[in-house]
Amino acid sequence: MLCARLPPAHDAAPSRSPPSSICSMQFLAALILIAVWSTTALAINWSVQGLAYPAALFGRFSLAAVVALALMFALYRKRLPGGAAWRAYLTAGLGTSLSMLCTYWASRHVSSGLVAVLFGLIPLSTALFARLWLDEKLARHELVGIGLGVAGLVVVFGERLSLAPDGLPALLVLLLAVALQSGAAVRLKPYGQGLPALAVNAGALLVCAVVTGMLWLAHGAPPPWEAPPRTLGAVVYLALVGSVLAFSLYYWLIRECRPGQVAVLSLLSPASALWLGHALNDETVTGRMMAGTALILAGLVLHQRHTLRHWRG
Repeated sequence: MLCARLPPAHDAAPSRSPPSSICSMQFLAALILIAVWSTTALAINWSVQGLAYPAALFGRFSLAAVVALALMFALYRKRLPGGAAWRAYLTAGLGTSLSMLCTYWASRHVSSGLVAVLFGLIPLSTALFARLWLDEKLARHELVGIGLGVAGLVVVFGERLSLAPDGLPALLVLLLAVALQSGAAVRLKPYGQGLPALAVNAGALLVCAVVTGMLWLAHGAPPPWEAPPRTLGAVVYLALVGSVLAFSLYYWLIRECRPGQVAVLSLLSPASALWLGHALNDETVTGRMMAGTALILAGLVLHQRHTLRHWRG
């Protein structure tokens, strides 16, 4: 899905994996990301039940930073790379923490469907930033594929696109969150070359912990460890799976692929979350869900048609 027209991989040590092996690893990483992102919305909802959102964010990122730094030392037997590497940490950390703060705040004023549809714009905004900063051009079939994917999200979540009377500021903040997320992904592309993805993630999570920790202190919210058991469990899940695992895979894919190819995964996650609810929670499958999912899948196939031809060949 993600292995067509990719630049050569760069890591702390040269990769000896054959192209087919690298392609398989990227495909597996993409599937894991979609699975994790599909469960994130529910986990975020649980993590703020009985806990102020600044405390939930700080608990998530502080625990994730500690675990990622420990893994970094255990696997590489060295401290976090410094110097120029801090450009990658600050770019990823500030982009993630500020985007998440905007999303958590805005989610209190707009519907979850509107959040899902707006985050479906990430491939388009990523393509715009990549055109401006990396001089990447978006092919016509990629534009049409993204358009089909966004249309599919609108169909799936059309009944939930409500906006409260005071929701216009929240809508603008959500658009800012989309811009921060996609802009940081594009900026990270040149900065992350030559760095292990876990190192980028550990440094970024450290920045996230500092930013959200300052907000938590300013907010005066109770500490995260005083949360109810289910809330605390959701915070731990988001820290270990949603941040340590998923962000490491995300930064690795950004390094290995074009940013727009990684961003297009965000089209599939909201719809897959609904189907996961049907499979695990007996939630109703409607005609809108089936039609919207078909549009999203058609858009993904069109967007990645060169990759599919590569596999067939």
